Amino acid sequence: MDSNFDPLEQIGLLKEKCNNISPIIYRVTSVYLEELRNLLPQTIRTTLFSLITDRPGDDFGFSTFSSRKLFQLKIDKLVSDNISLITIEHLIELAKKIDQENIRHLNNVKDEMSNALNLKNDSEKSESFSTVNSIHISSIPPLENLSITEGWNGELKAPYAIDNKEIYMKSTKSENESRIKNTNKDYKQLKEDEKNTDTFNLKSKDIEVLQSIFALTDESNSTGFDSSSEDSSHESSSSDDFINNRFLPQSPIGLYEWIISIDTALIRRLRDLSDSINTELLKSGIVNTLIPINILDAALSGQLISSKSVSNILTFKLPTNNPLVPSGGLDIDCLLITPSDMEFDNPRLRKNRTNIKYYQNVLLGMIKQQRYWQGRSLAEEVNKEWWKDTTKI
Repeated sequence: MDSNFDPLEQIGLLKEKCNNISPIIYRVTSVYLEELRNLLPQTIRTTLFSLITDRPGDDFGFSTFSSRKLFQLKIDKLVSDNISLITIEHLIELAKKIDQENIRHLNNVKDEMSNALNLKNDSEKSESFSTVNSIHISSIPPLENLSITEGWNGELKAPYAIDNKEIYMKSTKSENESRIKNTNKDYKQLKEDEKNTDTFNLKSKDIEVLQSIFALTDESNSTGFDSSSEDSSHESSSSDDFINNRFLPQSPIGLYEWIISIDTALIRRLRDLSDSINTELLKSGIVNTLIPINILDAALSGQLISSKSVSNILTFKLPTNNPLVPSGGLDIDCLLITPSDMEFDNPRLRKNRTNIKYYQNVLLGMIKQQRYWQGRSLAEEVNKEWWKDTTKI
């Protein structure tokens, strides 16, 4: 805290250094991608040649010159179409799509977990309701308290003396009239309560409708405001990039993530190209099965290791219960082009990758410095604003 260096000034110097180093990183990355585009057609041809010659006993259906030429033209067409997409601009767009896919996948996982929890809670509530608030109805009347069964068989409490018959009839008549009056009053009161409830329900429904309308208008206004703000921010950022003649982030961590996103998009592009070529290989009979995308992703992430050390070829054993297959499973071969295998076979491409890793290490050092000075800036702000007079605390 006693240092004479200003944290904000140091952060500004790091930003300026990042602006100076970003054109170099862009140029090194573009040189790497150009070298990879030049080596990719020959790499695929060499890999296909080794894949075909590794199984000489199989009949691939290349009995005529036209069939072989047609297969080569299809492969060249796939390679040329994908080579035009291995540029920085196309890879940036693909990296954005990959991020959106990851966000959608994460949201789907969250929705599945919330739905499972909701179902579990609903089942628990239904079980508790059925156990606590359940009603048991029986056709056998209770015998412990016989007073509640009075009047079930139609017995009436009447005097046994004949002289009191008229008095009894008058009393029952007056009781019946009073009951009729009370029932009429209750019926009128019930009708009035129903009217009141109907009007209350109508009012509540009207209020709910109005609330929903206001909610929709608020959402539309908020979305319109958000979209307009996003458009304005996008226009301002694009105009700034156009003025500065740059499309790279201006912070060390943003530039480092930019390099990582380029590598991720390049691996995805080569994986898609490998899957398309494997489909053509299956049609021609060179491979015996089509490998799913998730198997290729598992091999790229290191979860599945190839049993052979041939570059750009994935070989593994598929377990089967067929007695005709030798013990150990069925051998599966497929094409899987990766930047690491291409760099291993080509020194120039490996040198370009070394240059990119050098600038990645430089950016990691700048990220540590930026976090340090940001922490210093926050500490000074807390010291100035929060702890002005500690005696009052």
